Amino acid sequence: MARTIDLAVLAVCLGVPGCDSTRDAAQREAGVMAEQTQKKASELASAAGDRTVEAAKAARDWAGDLVASGKLSETAMDWLQRGAAASGEGIEAVLKRGEQGIPVAMDIGKALVGAVDSDTLIEPIYQEVGGGSQELAVKRTEADEAIKGMTRVEVIDGLQVGFKELSSLDLGHSVSEQAFLVVWRQDDRLIGFVYRSRRDIALQQLVAVAPKIVGLVRSALG
Repeated sequence: MARTIDLAVLAVCLGVPGCDSTRDAAQREAGVMAEQTQKKASELASAAGDRTVEAAKAARDWAGDLVASGKLSETAMDWLQRGAAASGEGIEAVLKRGEQGIPVAMDIGKALVGAVDSDTLIEPIYQEVGGGSQELAVKRTEADEAIKGMTRVEVIDGLQVGFKELSSLDLGHSVSEQAFLVVWRQDDRLIGFVYRSRRDIALQQLVAVAPKIVGLVRSALG
């Protein structure tokens, strides 16, 4: 548009003496318009860049550095806390009373990297069930009963594996997620994971892929 105005004024001024001031004004106007257009384009590009950076930050915040740390995220711990408050005999309460084995959880996390994508996060759970013979027997029974009380129990590789859906949570980035707690006892160890997804996942779908994940966990344990 600025180019069209300039040429039109120039064409008129060629045949009209004393038209230089008009032509100069048109050129200045065209320059202002071009500058405003460039500024607007720059603002739009900057806004798009900010949104991209914000999206990347949201993804980092969602996933965190869980594989490296071996710890459960604050989000997962909050789910366990709320579940434990709701039932002192539930699986969340059992896990809250235990202690995460961080070095082993780190190894499990590394083994699970290939089982996730940008919309999926798996937080490993690993706890040693310790104590004297009598205390150990009580803890084993407590864990077994808690697993039986989960929403669904499936036999996978000879293990009683419990599944329970956790509450959905809005993480403040306009991203909602679904999460499931999967736990089993293997000898004197409580093992499992929190499966988190930003896609709609039904419990049946998780049950279908669970054997692969359980297999990866057991491989990491040796």
